[in-house]
Amino acid sequence: MKQNDVSEKVKRKRNPKNARSRGNAYERRIAQELRELGFPGVVTSRSESKRIDNAKVDLIDTENKLKCLLQLKLTQATPNYFKIREECPIKDAPFCIIWNKTKPTESTFRSEGEVAILDKDFFYKLIQKYYE
Repeated sequence: MKQNDVSEKVKRKRNPKNARSRGNAYERRIAQELRELGFPGVVTSRSESKRIDNAKVDLIDTENKLKCLLQLKLTQATPNYFKIREECPIKDAPFCIIWNKTKPTESTFRSEGEVAILDKDFFYKLIQKYYE
């Protein structure tokens, strides 16, 4: 891209209120997907517990069937897994991030895909169970 082409690019200002509402909608969508997978007690921590929400955990399972802590990220930049995990005061379950990498378009954002980021030991436990 030539230097004078930079001024022609659409410059987007980040709107924190809009980003927050997109993040809330993403949390509700993932909670619904998990309920459909057989975890009917999964809800957003925002709706259940301010303390849990402040502890970097976005989804909780009121029936305690889902045995991991989930933080959800809808961002362009890769989340800092180790920093976020360290900031979580709850240490009694594996910590996972579900990251939806977004890319801005002319009028909105588009997903480039979703991945789960988790500790290797927990990953090994999951694949052992999967292949049993």
